[in-house]
Amino acid sequence: MKNFFLLLLALLPVAWLGAQPESDVWFYGFKAGVNRHQIQDVSTTIIPEVFPTETYTTEMVPALGFTGGVTLYHRFYDSRFAVQPEILFSSRSSDFNYTDIRDLEYSIRFGYQYVSLGGVIKLYPAAGINFGVGAQAAFNVATDQLKYTSNMPELGPDLQIQQSLREVLIGSNDINLLFQAGYDFNFGLMLEARYILGLSDVLETRANGFNFIENSNRSSGFQITLGWLIEFP
Repeated sequence: MKNFFLLLLALLPVAWLGAQPESDVWFYGFKAGVNRHQIQDVSTTIIPEVFPTETYTTEMVPALGFTGGVTLYHRFYDSRFAVQPEILFSSRSSDFNYTDIRDLEYSIRFGYQYVSLGGVIKLYPAAGINFGVGAQAAFNVATDQLKYTSNMPELGPDLQIQQSLREVLIGSNDINLLFQAGYDFNFGLMLEARYILGLSDVLETRANGFNFIENSNRSSGFQITLGWLIEFP
């Protein structure tokens, strides 16, 4: 992320050469890239309060995922503002890792996938350099994508535990706020870095025998994409 903003600064001297799509013209385009997401407070959901915290350790590790889709773009006439609606597919994965004093280690990978509808409003302070804010509704299309592995399958076959977890921990839809910095080149290329803030509980906890509790598990992450804009004929 730091390198991305250094790139923006390096491109600033050429920004005045008109490095943005023409005003008052509609474009369509495609974009693809990577994201890095994590789900918050999973340990509170999974581990009952009766277990002393000094007897175990946990960590939530974000994983890289793919994002891509289609976009529209319109720069308002004689204005520094543009609108950019989008439909994106995103795989948002993260790993919950657990270790305790009995040498039990297990990992739960939440590999949920989303189709998102939304967009951003972009402000151009200097030609192709832009900052954006927006929102999107993210619909979970793989609500049971959960994988469980452990170092002690004798306590219970991993596949059996995995199936039980899939019936208890269900991926939910999400609402996101979007904060973006980017650069638009005059030949149609878009470079964008985005912070995605989740506002909804993305993990539904159903009635279970694991002593899991319902909790507010929001998600957040970063996304970097390259896009290509094409003027409507």
